[in-house]
Amino acid sequence: ASLPSTPHHPRTTPATMAAPSGGGGGGLASASASSFGSKLLDSFKIDISHQEMERIIVELEMIYKTQPGKWLPIYGIRNMLADDLGYEDEDEFEDALKGSFKDFIGALPHIEVDSQESELQPGLIRDVFRVIPDPPKEDCQPQRLVLRIEGRADLWRVLMLHPGAWCEIPELEFEIGADHRRRVDSVYNHIAASIFNLERHVEMLGADDAGAASERQGIKDACEELRKVLDCDTPCSFVVHDPEGLSAFKPSEGVSVSAMEVGGDYDRPGRALAVPADDDHHEYDHNHDHTQDAHMDAIDEDPVKGAEE
Repeated sequence: ASLPSTPHHPRTTPATMAAPSGGGGGGLASASASSFGSKLLDSFKIDISHQEMERIIVELEMIYKTQPGKWLPIYGIRNMLADDLGYEDEDEFEDALKGSFKDFIGALPHIEVDSQESELQPGLIRDVFRVIPDPPKEDCQPQRLVLRIEGRADLWRVLMLHPGAWCEIPELEFEIGADHRRRVDSVYNHIAASIFNLERHVEMLGADDAGAASERQGIKDACEELRKVLDCDTPCSFVVHDPEGLSAFKPSEGVSVSAMEVGGDYDRPGRALAVPADDDHHEYDHNHDHTQDAHMDAIDEDPVKGAEE
């Protein structure tokens, strides 16, 4: 059996953040491809294993990717995130962050913040940010990471999966499929999300004929085996196949790292049992291409609103 990405979870309040001295992005832009992933993960000053915190970061990165500009206005993006994530307003969003959105993104190691003059409103200075790009693909080395899960401490390690990386538990012949988003969570939550998705897939199965019944029982058996891993009843290996070499564990002690043999592109439909709603992501990207551009222009063109932000 195999599973794709983390499901959408109900909103919960993230933990308090702490901004690093000197702001975000310190040293990451100059990091080598071989150290980029581990340095990024080690540099986070917030609890990124918290599911809501990860969801905020993923949404932030996805919005950035839909925009043509290199630098985006901090407060315009704050308003979009608050709305997209289901907060009542920007104040509730920042209450959940335990601080201002500007301080929050300034604490992210892969975000660089600056104050720049608006191109559409000369004289108007705005707080802006950019996402530090990953190293060029030609500089990256495919890698295989192996964590031996033998106790709860291993389950609560944080795993950052770079887009395109996938995981497997060889002892169970189980895989968690690749995704086009960065995923950061504890190993425990990566596995728990797989159980959630599998059980959701069982609910989506059609009529209970012989084929569906057999598939349903197979999925239930897989969920039971995964729960044994979470209960530490079944020691096993957690293997990450990372074609771009930018995934990382934290802490990394005891993790075996070796070169990964690359034999073509990852066949997502062929390997994933329940492919997530990619159409939803495509619709998200398409809608944001238009609505966010309009919002950005409105912020620049409205001197009152722009001055406030």
